[in-house]
Amino acid sequence: MHLIITPENSSYRGEGNAGLVISLKKEEKVIRLEKQNASTEYEAANCLEEQHQKCENQIAMVKNVMKSLLGENLVNCPTLVFIHKDDIKTLNNLFSSLRPKYRIHRIVKEENSYVLMLPDYCTLPPDLKVYPSVGPVISVEIKPKQGFLLKEKFLPSSLLSSSMLKCRFCMMQHYKMRTQVISSKSLYCPTDLFSGCPTRMLHALKMLFETPRNNLRIFKDQKLVFSEEKQDDLEDVLYDFFGETEVSYCDLFCNLVIEVLLKTLPGQVNEVVKLFHKENLQKCTNAYPDCSQNDPCHELPIGCVLYRILCLQMLDNLHIKNLHHLYLNTQKINKSLDFIGCYSISEIPPHLGEPYKMKTETDNEYASRKVWEFLIALTAQDCSIMLVLKKCIGNSANIPSQNVILGKDGNLYLFSIAVADLDAKALSKVEKRYKETPLILQACLGQPV
Repeated sequence: MHLIITPENSSYRGEGNAGLVISLKKEEKVIRLEKQNASTEYEAANCLEEQHQKCENQIAMVKNVMKSLLGENLVNCPTLVFIHKDDIKTLNNLFSSLRPKYRIHRIVKEENSYVLMLPDYCTLPPDLKVYPSVGPVISVEIKPKQGFLLKEKFLPSSLLSSSMLKCRFCMMQHYKMRTQVISSKSLYCPTDLFSGCPTRMLHALKMLFETPRNNLRIFKDQKLVFSEEKQDDLEDVLYDFFGETEVSYCDLFCNLVIEVLLKTLPGQVNEVVKLFHKENLQKCTNAYPDCSQNDPCHELPIGCVLYRILCLQMLDNLHIKNLHHLYLNTQKINKSLDFIGCYSISEIPPHLGEPYKMKTETDNEYASRKVWEFLIALTAQDCSIMLVLKKCIGNSANIPSQNVILGKDGNLYLFSIAVADLDAKALSKVEKRYKETPLILQACLGQPV
């Protein structure tokens, strides 16, 4: 498929470290353009071939791994498309002024390229548009980050104490402050969002309103209305979404989002992913304090989106020193970009989720599996949850129950949900985590880094 880009049909949607996202209005699709450091040099012909293969590998990973582990209904498989260098030049000219300043050191090279195309998660999917609805479409992107912590993983035994227990996200806030990457800490804690406790989840969302960073973006009819760079008054933004009510629009909105995040979704949770145990989950010291850890509401419903993501995140279950040792062993087996030791990144290895080496596994197979699991866990720790909401009107009896939610205002709302940003992580992430973790610990302990 060849894309034809026009200024009228294209709009800047946002970007992360690796890619820049452009929405195509007529098609209701988005494409993600790969970014590179401005100083990077390469041969265009070789790059095009490598891009094609990289995109094919990504499609295979999403199709064979992520759809299986997260659920068919939560994951859309990307499509490979070609984009001409002149079209990339057009997009760069149109949207360079909209890019955040801290992102512009990485650019999209103006060369013929292959890119991935996905549905636009700022619109309702076609099958839901047939139902009667009213008002604007509100869409939410949440990048929840790692929702658990294991105390023996991050801290030496001599320092284990309840006052030191922090999740990786909150530890990174200390590290980024010490290295002057950020000027203030985010008040958001992922363990609140993943707690299953509505009180803590509400607190987490409100803290995201305070410091959205790249963890929260809200769109209204496909236009960005709330993010780190743009913070419109949400009460005004949500007025015509909810209509007249005496309740705070932000509170109504947060409760809708929480209901969707906790809703058990159709489809089985893949059995090869071992269910996490509640006793393995500690409460971060930065988490919301006024809710007991032993409260029975601290439970994620099996099959909800947060439960599915957390199961994958917790495949990261080895101390980084042990994992790094296994990683070095896999490097002796196979250095192909498509393989992690014995296993392809786009195929689920046997015994997935088993914490220990199985009797039927060789040392190489065990090492390859644990590194494979770590990289999949990193993908889950960096994914985005995409929600789309619109108010129903009239008879809602024919709307599939998995796509409708009851708001605190008594109205029914159509919703769709998907998980995005499911890129395969590079093997170099193991080395990066190995080198970075001691520095993060030093920052949390108040030591120089």
